[in-house]
Amino acid sequence: MRVRQLIPLLSLIPFTAVVPRPIPRPAAQAYLFQHDGVLGTSLDLTFVTSSPRDAQEAERVALAEIERLRRVISTWDSTSEVSRLVASGSTTAASADLLAVLKAYGTWHERSGHAYSARVGSLVKTWRDAQRDGHLPDAGELAAIVRDVQSPAWTIDGARVTMLTHAPVDLNSLGKGYIIDRVVQLVRAKLPSVQGGLVNIGGDIRSWGNPARGDSAWRVAITDPRRHADNAAPLTLLHVADRAVSSSGNYERGFDIAGKHWSHIIDPRNGYPVDHHIGVTVVARDNATANALATTLSVLSAAEGMKLVAATPGTEAMIVTTAGVMVRSPGFAAYERSAPAAAPVVPAAFQATISFDATPTEPNRHRPYVAMWITDTSGLHHVRTLAFWGSKPKYQREMSKWWGLFGTDNTLVDAVTRATRAVGKYTLEWDGLNQAGAAAPAGLYRFWLESAYEDGPHSVKSVIVNCGGAKATGVIDKGAAFGGGEVTCGPGGQ
Repeated sequence: MRVRQLIPLLSLIPFTAVVPRPIPRPAAQAYLFQHDGVLGTSLDLTFVTSSPRDAQEAERVALAEIERLRRVISTWDSTSEVSRLVASGSTTAASADLLAVLKAYGTWHERSGHAYSARVGSLVKTWRDAQRDGHLPDAGELAAIVRDVQSPAWTIDGARVTMLTHAPVDLNSLGKGYIIDRVVQLVRAKLPSVQGGLVNIGGDIRSWGNPARGDSAWRVAITDPRRHADNAAPLTLLHVADRAVSSSGNYERGFDIAGKHWSHIIDPRNGYPVDHHIGVTVVARDNATANALATTLSVLSAAEGMKLVAATPGTEAMIVTTAGVMVRSPGFAAYERSAPAAAPVVPAAFQATISFDATPTEPNRHRPYVAMWITDTSGLHHVRTLAFWGSKPKYQREMSKWWGLFGTDNTLVDAVTRATRAVGKYTLEWDGLNQAGAAAPAGLYRFWLESAYEDGPHSVKSVIVNCGGAKATGVIDKGAAFGGGEVTCGPGGQ
């Protein structure tokens, strides 16, 4: 009997190799997180990654590191490490972070010819008291404080720090820059999947990597110190990659005494607020350097300041003098890109200034989505949108009034560098033109302010103000999502 060979069934089926298709990786995108009330100012965090979960973790890491370092170097916190040091007079176990900041202050104090100091706290208090009392400080009192301020505030021997004064010290300038640098280092070390980002605390900025849109650099607008409303055109635009940017100026804070505004930046060599520059911007490799140098250049003359910039590797700077002259270091222009062309000047019968407080009236550290626009008195006919801040469609729709009228917004820059603002304080301008660019007629207008928090309170308020005649002022009431505001309308924006 012949045995038949059995052929496996599979051998009769033509074989085609199946190569699995690679699963496409999600494209990287920028995730933005905004907060107010962080280190006494605003905080913007931008992280470029393909994972929203990693972006949220980067936010958590950044906030935790900011809080950890705040407890080390904040002179506003009586329980911080530096406050305990000043109160006790010495320590034998100063942390590495505190030692680094104290040493950096010592270095810049010497490099600046004593124009930069951690001991301006006594002078600031004297000028603050003078503002409260309504008269200038006594010249003899200032001279005595200056003599004290010029002497060293501490000595360092290993981890031992000995205070040589019980007068206030202020580490908030360079200290903020140090915190920004540490946050960037930690996020990059813990989350390598985050390909790039921006950390912006009150206008002090550190960038790394690239934006998600494919550009090779981040776009940073410099606030014009002569027109510093939040919706005003920038002075110029910078394109920066792996760089820090810091600005200083006399236009956000200061002292108002006897009808004159004095800068909050005080020259520790003579005790008086500086008045020869209105704005300084520095680009550097790290933010501690950028921050210290921006403050120092605000005190020094333009010639002295540019000499110091030339002696500091990796730095460039621009100074705007009180006379409006812009002085640039040789390499600053390499970072600049043309700012948007100014619109043709259209004669307007009036201008308006709107100031408002976006600090929430109930706890919520994320900055709200804010819209400000102008209509006729009925609220039905749109005249001009002044600002809309917010990018997440889910929460844009919580802006029920604004969303129903307008629906979207475009972001033109990644960040804005400016002198540090107070918590939640914002200013907008209306040039008296309508949305089409034509002069609006004199008359009554309704100014709307709407704000919404992610999964939080929502408020919309308005006030009618007469524009086109004498100076007129209206008050925007407080709401659950903002602290109210004020509208002033008059000739020339008075």
